[in-house]
Amino acid sequence: MKKVEYIIVGQGVAGSCMAMKLLQEKKSFVVIDHHFHNASAIAAGIFNPVVLKRFSLVWNATHQINRLQEVFGEFEQLLNKKYIYNFPVYRIFNDEQEKKTWLKKAMTHPDLIDYLSTDTNQLNHYSSINNPIGSGEVLHTGRVDLTNLLADFKNYLAEHNGLIDETFNFDELKLEDSKATYKNIEANKIIFAEGYNILNNPFFKNLPVIGVKGEVLKVETDVNLPDAVVKGKEFLMPLGNNQYFVGATYDRDHVNYEKTETAKYDLVNGVQQFLNDEIEVIEQHASIRPTVVDRRPIIGPHPIYEQLICLNGMGTRGTMLAPVMVDELYNFLAHNQPINKEATIERFYERF
Repeated sequence: MKKVEYIIVGQGVAGSCMAMKLLQEKKSFVVIDHHFHNASAIAAGIFNPVVLKRFSLVWNATHQINRLQEVFGEFEQLLNKKYIYNFPVYRIFNDEQEKKTWLKKAMTHPDLIDYLSTDTNQLNHYSSINNPIGSGEVLHTGRVDLTNLLADFKNYLAEHNGLIDETFNFDELKLEDSKATYKNIEANKIIFAEGYNILNNPFFKNLPVIGVKGEVLKVETDVNLPDAVVKGKEFLMPLGNNQYFVGATYDRDHVNYEKTETAKYDLVNGVQQFLNDEIEVIEQHASIRPTVVDRRPIIGPHPIYEQLICLNGMGTRGTMLAPVMVDELYNFLAHNQPINKEATIERFYERF
């Protein structure tokens, strides 16, 4: 019988950040993941502290951005590759009122002054971009290359005997007192970081996790564009070599993994509303994000089986949320510190 302190189920962004934390704390663990329809693996990985629809600050944004840079910097050191790319996000204004609201908040709102630039002419240097009213620049933004990071980290785990490449089989799980046994592995805690698949977890299936389907594109164009995210109806993000990420759709009505021509058309059309050039679609992907009714993560122990732990609900901002939520969870598990009341699973205990 192999004994570890933790089993992590799921190697998306949350599960990977948890594994990194355990590595640093010299805790024994194994990750179980089959990499089937992992939403993190096709995510843009954008980090942006501002809600671009309302020009408001993301919950706990400053701490999230700072911790993100530290944690994903640690992945870069461990794997000896670059994954963090810092560049601005430009939000094209739809009308003069939006521009006026942006400038007012950029100059007077204490929480936003550090994040919103008052220069609204940055995109005027690019004839290929249609932005007659101008655009707002968000500072302290960029992307984490989650696609390569997760693949590289999976290889690292496999090389160090830290990965079981399979779908977790609940028929093989046995719970006794303060421990859990899965096949031939005994663990103190099992951390479920399964994303949308948590709805198939018999212990956590009643949590209010809502699946939202998102389709994304990789496109190519030779036009001269800034090294930045450009956000109009859709967003265009540079990937290098004249390739760009476009996305994502937000579909609550058709929660499946099928790629659709409708989504492809909508994404291309959305980009071409501000891009005066043709784009060629190279790839299309679909996945399902785990969102929560109150738009907050769900972390903490099952109310009956305390050896079973939930790490879920990162939604569309998993790149920013995962590092700080892992800190919250680890401090609870290792040091018995209370979990942030807005993120704790306790707010849903009545569902069990």
